[in-house]
Amino acid sequence: MNNKTFKFGIIAMSVALMAGCQTTVSSADNLYNQYRAKPNNKAFAIGTNNVAGAAWGAPSTSEAMALAKKTCVDSGGNNCSVTEVNGRSISTQPESSTVNNFNIVSQGTVYRANTYKKGSGFFVNSINILTTSDMIDDCAKINYERSGQLLETTVVRVDKRNNIAVLKALTPNKSYATISLNKQTIQGDRAYTYGYVLSDVVNSKTPTYQGKITDGIISSASGSKNDVRIMKTTNALDQGNVGGPVIAENGAVIGLVTDDVKKESIKSSMFTIFLNESNINYKTTTDKTSLAPSKIAEKSKQFSVPLVCLNEAY
Repeated sequence: MNNKTFKFGIIAMSVALMAGCQTTVSSADNLYNQYRAKPNNKAFAIGTNNVAGAAWGAPSTSEAMALAKKTCVDSGGNNCSVTEVNGRSISTQPESSTVNNFNIVSQGTVYRANTYKKGSGFFVNSINILTTSDMIDDCAKINYERSGQLLETTVVRVDKRNNIAVLKALTPNKSYATISLNKQTIQGDRAYTYGYVLSDVVNSKTPTYQGKITDGIISSASGSKNDVRIMKTTNALDQGNVGGPVIAENGAVIGLVTDDVKKESIKSSMFTIFLNESNINYKTTTDKTSLAPSKIAEKSKQFSVPLVCLNEAY
């Protein structure tokens, strides 16, 4: 580390620590005003508990972003996200951290959406949503988005070992998935996935999402160490797919995406055991009639939802 970078890091850290020692909204506002006045590469980050971090004078934009987030975390920030770079909202920055500025009021409590945490879920009946246990970790509440509105859920049961969770929606959904009754996963069978990405809507009061479908095949009928609970697919996946469905050509769900990097999903034969033990009803099918990809996308959009992680905004 050269002397210039070292000095820049100490200055940014000191400012962030000063902001972190205060708990009022003005602490972040004061740091933000300082940030806006500084020259050269700079970045501003804020946590869900209103602790902020900032960096300026960095050799590059990426280094400014990294240090702004680090100073926010080191000074006590929760779920810190970079919100502005060089005076511009992060929403205008390609391939960057996500803006974390959506405030949602529920039963008199103000929550802030952590849009950096991405994931999906799907209805298995009119009120129950299946997703991963990873998706609900570190979240005070889980909502889902429909047509620009956030709708509330409560957690019913979690299976950490198998990375499964089931939620109860307070607003019934008209459509829900049909689960495959096939007892065997066949390597080479075609598979579709459905998940969500954050949309580019500007000045939205709540985060909004766009659904996407991908196609591929089952590349492996088991996971690492021949784990029969897991299957792998060739589908293009990202974080927005985690918790979302894997769908066969007949439109029935055959898996739940648990890892976008390893492209792993837990099989429907496994998560239905979890649903049975939780006394959750679901619909099944043995019909093998193939559907057009457009029809699968249409059905999946109706029973799948983007999940939103909420934490209290202090």
